[in-house]
This record gives sequence, C-alpha cells and structure tokens, in this order.
Amino acid sequence: MKKRNGTFQSQKGFTLVELMIVVIIIGILTAVGVPLYMGYVRDAKAASAEATMGVIINAEKLYYQFHATFVDVADLSVVPNDLNIDVRNATQYWTVVVSSADKQYFTVTATGRTDAGHDDYKEIKVEAKYDREGDVTWTKWENGTVW
Repeated sequence: MKKRNGTFQSQKGFTLVELMIVVIIIGILTAVGVPLYMGYVRDAKAASAEATMGVIINAEKLYYQFHATFVDVADLSVVPNDLNIDVRNATQYWTVVVSSADKQYFTVTATGRTDAGHDDYKEIKVEAKYDREGDVTWTKWENGTVW
C-alpha cells in the first residue's frame, strides 16, 4: 500500500457500518425465521399423530361394520388388540387412546409422551372425534392452547 496525499490507495475490507448492517439483517431474518420453523416442526409432529389416527379411524369403521358398535382401546402398543392393528411405531412418541362414550361415535386422542428422550412431543395433543355420519372433527393443542 502506498500512501498518497495522506490516504492509502488500496484499502481493502469492510467498514464498521457495513458489518453492522449485515448483523442487523441476519438478526431480522432470525427473528422472523425461527418462529416459522418452530411452527413447521410442531405441525410435522402433529401430522405424524394424524397419520396414525387415520389408521385407527379406518380400523374402527371396519370394526363397526362387523359388530355394529365402536370399541374402546386403552393400549394400542399391545398387538393383538381389539382393532387388530399394529401402530407400535407411533406409540413410541404418542400415547393413543380410543374411547367410545355411547357407541355412536368414538374419540381418538394422541398425547405426546413425556418419557426421557421425547421432550419435544410432550406439549402436543391431537384429538379426532368420528361420528356415524362420517364426520371427523380434529382438534390440536400445544401447551393446552388450541391451534
């Protein structure tokens, strides 16, 4: 670098203002991106429960065709069960219960397990209520709040 009239001719690098602008832009992107990402993760976890619950709903419909009633199942991690389905892979993350109050409808509830290693599922609960007319009502909670 040669000095000419008190300034260097070939100065290279970024000024402090340029670096601060980059830091501010990264901060804004992080502030917007992280909540969106967390929402996507929550929805993906709930979707895994919904897929399992869809299998259970179909099995309940089939059971109803043969027995004219819906069946309660307290523990789907045991095979064989009353529905004769195997959803043990899902029960490592979810506690799934099937309850039928008056045998005209049934409710499938998947609650995130609180065991060690499953902390990211423990705040999520998904419920599907199916009636004989074929209507399914889905409800999802996170930390007790419906979303």
